[in-house]
Amino acid sequence: MKTNLTIFVLFIFLFVMRAFEANAQIHAGIYNEGILNHIGVGTDPEKKFFGEARILAGGIINPFLGLEALVHYNFRNTNWYNMHAGLMLGYNEINDGQVGVPLGLSFKPIANHRQFSLLLEATPMYAYNFTFRALIGLRYTFRKED
Repeated sequence: MKTNLTIFVLFIFLFVMRAFEANAQIHAGIYNEGILNHIGVGTDPEKKFFGEARILAGGIINPFLGLEALVHYNFRNTNWYNMHAGLMLGYNEINDGQVGVPLGLSFKPIANHRQFSLLLEATPMYAYNFTFRALIGLRYTFRKED
């Protein structure tokens, strides 16, 4: 079961990465949920649908690793903030597979630099039992110059 889940998550990760190649604008982010940190790369978060792949980056205190694939839908998109919801599938060394529904709010606080945003995200999720995860992080969108 663990091997099948690993292959499935790897397939989702590769699918999301292939989508990144087709899109000229990508974003990168660093997110924190207390002890655990995530590093993410994704498609343009200003689009109606966007994807992201995250790596759970452990540290000295908590040396666990993991992968997540996320698909988001922007249901509110303004100059100052975006609100989104989505689906998350992941695998990590702590609890193997996990699935969740991330709900997020991205603030774009600098009027002349909308590529920078502050992300607040809450995710009800299942990983052996139901739990709740909260993330705060920074995201930057690399835009293609015309």
